Amino acid sequence: MRLLITLYTLLATALLHAQSISGNLNAGTAMDALGFGNVDIFRGDELVASVLTDRYGNFNVRLDTGTYRCVVSYDGYVTGTRTVHVQADEKVDFAVAKEKGAPAGRPRTTDSRVMSTPTAPMAEDALAERELRRAAPPLPPAFGSRRMPGTGRSGVLTAGEVNDFAKWDQWGDLTQDVLAGLGRLWGMAPAGRHTLDLQTRSGLPIADAAVRLLRKDGTVLYHARTDNTGKAELWTALATGAEAEEDRLRIEVEHQGRTYRVTRAQPFAQAVNRLVLDVPCAPSDLVDVAFVVDGTGSMQDEIDFLKAEMNDIIYQGKRIGDRLNFRFANVFYRDVGAGEEYTTRTMDFTRVLSTAVNFISDQRADGGGDTPEAVEIALDTAINGLAWSAEARARVLFLVLDAGPHLTPHARERMRTLTAQAAAKGIRIVPVAASGIDKATEYLMRTLALGTNGTYAFLTDHSGVGGSHIGPSTDKYDVETLNALLVRILKSYTYMPDCRHELPDLELAYPDSVVALPGAELPADSLSAGVHTDPLPTGPAVRWSYHPNPTTGLLYITADADIAELYLTDLSGKVLQLITGMRAGEVRQVDLSAYATGIYLVRFPLPGGSGADRWSSGKVVVQR
Repeated sequence: MRLLITLYTLLATALLHAQSISGNLNAGTAMDALGFGNVDIFRGDELVASVLTDRYGNFNVRLDTGTYRCVVSYDGYVTGTRTVHVQADEKVDFAVAKEKGAPAGRPRTTDSRVMSTPTAPMAEDALAERELRRAAPPLPPAFGSRRMPGTGRSGVLTAGEVNDFAKWDQWGDLTQDVLAGLGRLWGMAPAGRHTLDLQTRSGLPIADAAVRLLRKDGTVLYHARTDNTGKAELWTALATGAEAEEDRLRIEVEHQGRTYRVTRAQPFAQAVNRLVLDVPCAPSDLVDVAFVVDGTGSMQDEIDFLKAEMNDIIYQGKRIGDRLNFRFANVFYRDVGAGEEYTTRTMDFTRVLSTAVNFISDQRADGGGDTPEAVEIALDTAINGLAWSAEARARVLFLVLDAGPHLTPHARERMRTLTAQAAAKGIRIVPVAASGIDKATEYLMRTLALGTNGTYAFLTDHSGVGGSHIGPSTDKYDVETLNALLVRILKSYTYMPDCRHELPDLELAYPDSVVALPGAELPADSLSAGVHTDPLPTGPAVRWSYHPNPTTGLLYITADADIAELYLTDLSGKVLQLITGMRAGEVRQVDLSAYATGIYLVRFPLPGGSGADRWSSGKVVVQR
């Protein structure tokens, strides 16, 4: 049960200010440290910072001069509060006492045997499932997977990722070839992709805006919400065989009580639809993270390691900023029918990380037996039963499983409906496939990720933990530790540029609501040289360079001027790394070895720039 606890431990810490509050959280002495406890800093009633203690109970929060209320929380312990006058680096330790009569991790726990389906498959459903499986096409083998020698490190799960948005052409080829029959099997094949890019006039992304794709008669085809990069992915159809409509569609955006429109929406194959709004930069600081975990007997190894990794994942992921307000929820599930202790076991959202971790610690894998499990019931519980934030920067659902749902007509239809419901709520689903996954389940999970603007992750054999894992159908993938992979995903889903970068006036650079694909907007620099000279509105030009290009991993960047923040992004604009505080003449090493082969952008804002001149950009090729 150690792998789910460390999946909640890689997400928290802080941006630098002038002074700080630091200290230790413990249960009486420094020997009784309370690691990964919540530390919230309030100025009046406003939450201005939120961090976690490290594994030794230590914390540090950089703050401006002023008076603050420091509140510490830990599951099963009395909340501690202290008023602190910050004039320099202030030291505040907390020794908290155990609560009486409150079992750790359990007050918010509820058991639910049924959500929206019968307690056991109906006879006709069971018969239909057998017929569908009998008629299913032969499962394709793993396609082009790269096997690497095991590391020999115990206690560390290894994993890979296939982001089908980043390999869009390849996904189209696979679904027409080796995966074609699986679309028919599940009745699910996302079609008619339309992408919206929503930005402020100064080029900053607008997150969590409600977006609709409509026919000309007003019929809504798909709902979504923009992500932290300002992107929304919309589909004309999810069902296999449905027409991929592309004629006379429009996109509507609801933001801050107003409606905006792209009157002639273009499919992704032709353009990215871009809309620029005259609104201030004001992203939400709320981030909701839910883990939905298969709790059947075959998942014991994975659950053990998840318990061990959860704290570090949440702790490291939260280091994107100390103002981010994370909430955590859990849904464990098994199957329907006699002999199962429960169908779903749920802990709703809480800000106290230790409560979520203690809930996971109480779980044990048991039951199951046949391969399919109650996946659609668990997703229904999570998507429609948990109290997701009405406004949030990001909502992420990690689905950890080693088997798919029952192949019944009801389950197939429910999976399509749940995909659309998650997208409408802005819940990005990231399946984490464990041992036991077959090609049919892999296909279903990848379509689930596509329909919700998520990505597909999977465990590999390199750790030597658990059963054998099949390779995904793709050209190649990189192997990394599972916690590093999930931290990277969480950071990429939550990072947004600081509003202090806001500059007028981007709309002059994009007079139309539709622009060409990102590839057409790349700077025309030489891939081999990677040298740029960018004139500034005031002062001398900035000359900067990077090498080697192409690179197999390491990239070296230098500039003749200070660069406060430099971004590594993919072609859609998604931030993958943030490099801060580069000094003039400094050579900064950046490790790109975790990323798939492809083209990436190195970008930074020019001081005093505006509109199209605001950013300097260069292309870098990662190849193996």
